[in-house]
Amino acid sequence: MALYKYIAARPGSVPEEVIIEGANEKEALAKLRLRGMIPVRFGGVEDAGKKHFGGHRADVYEFTRQLTPLLSANIPLEQSLAIIGEGTTDPVQKDFVNSLRQGLHEGKKFSELVRSFGSLFPDYYANLIESGEETGCLPEVAAELHKFMGESKEMRDFIVSSSIYPAVIFSVVLVVSVVLFAVFVPHFAKIFSDMGRELPGSMRILVAVGGFFSWAWWAVPLGLTAAYWYFKRRLGPAAWKFMVGRMLIRIPVAGRIIIDLEMCKYLRTLAILIGNHVEIIRTVRIAERIISNPAVAAGFAGIDRKLKAGEKLSAALKDNAFIPAGTSSMLRVGEESGQLGEMLTSIAGNLESDTRTRIKRLLSLFEPAVIIFLAVIVLGVVVAIFVSMMEINAISQGGAI
Repeated sequence: MALYKYIAARPGSVPEEVIIEGANEKEALAKLRLRGMIPVRFGGVEDAGKKHFGGHRADVYEFTRQLTPLLSANIPLEQSLAIIGEGTTDPVQKDFVNSLRQGLHEGKKFSELVRSFGSLFPDYYANLIESGEETGCLPEVAAELHKFMGESKEMRDFIVSSSIYPAVIFSVVLVVSVVLFAVFVPHFAKIFSDMGRELPGSMRILVAVGGFFSWAWWAVPLGLTAAYWYFKRRLGPAAWKFMVGRMLIRIPVAGRIIIDLEMCKYLRTLAILIGNHVEIIRTVRIAERIISNPAVAAGFAGIDRKLKAGEKLSAALKDNAFIPAGTSSMLRVGEESGQLGEMLTSIAGNLESDTRTRIKRLLSLFEPAVIIFLAVIVLGVVVAIFVSMMEINAISQGGAI
């Protein structure tokens, strides 16, 4: 995403500077016209994530955490920002909050200011804030945002913390393997070479593996990097991302977890938007942009058209391969009972819990698998060295095995 600057005006009003986020200029112009504004002059393009603070990023989650209780206490938005700014010691965070206050003083809406920061805020943030402004439920919306962002952060932290121990084990295995093949194996091979004897078959295999490691440590990363840039340049960024996304979701076991993580975000976003009375077609369009895997997002591209044709959300999602089994039936019950938002929240919560369990099981299986792999390598090296030592012993006694 990029930020497109325009000098634009509504009919009968004075032109003003407007910043629109979009994938390209055509999309930015479409968004500008949706606001009822006519572009007068194009002002240039900026990187969405680096518009402010010299490329440093403010902590949006911490900002939302501080803002939520202030708005819930019926403190006006501008005063809430002033309180947050006064209590912030981080200069980046302080500049961020002060820039929001300045925008409010200039008469801009909070949602408009959020959009001006581009990718600093999640895609759904501005739309939710705008719905809160339109319905007069900004404190409730801020509370939902804080809860959603907190759950997303908790999921990311869980994945990172659960991956530390397997990553350490894998690193140890890698180091031990390199030491075995790069130090011990060549040492025994040299003994045979000095004696003018032919290496046993098992030792020749180990020497070949060691020789591979001697150049693969730089050749393999270099080759992978070259292949990455070649295919990305040949296919184009969009096609490359789609290809990588499709490969990831086809990985056995892990692919389903990747899909479910995307569905957790999608269903949670639907729940928040529907719970705050955002129009359903707009809701599914916003939720679709939450999905980061292009291959998964492509499966939701036609949902808004089905809704326009008169289908309900449960029917529109019924045949979707990415939605967990049984979700459509539960959504239909929520639609019939008038509690679709609550049902989506329940489905998202259950899916998040199940996904955590599957991640934990997968990582639990990974640990013994790596240990067994290390044991097989060590056993192979020990057996090869033992056979070689028996060969040396036979030679020293003037015989042969």
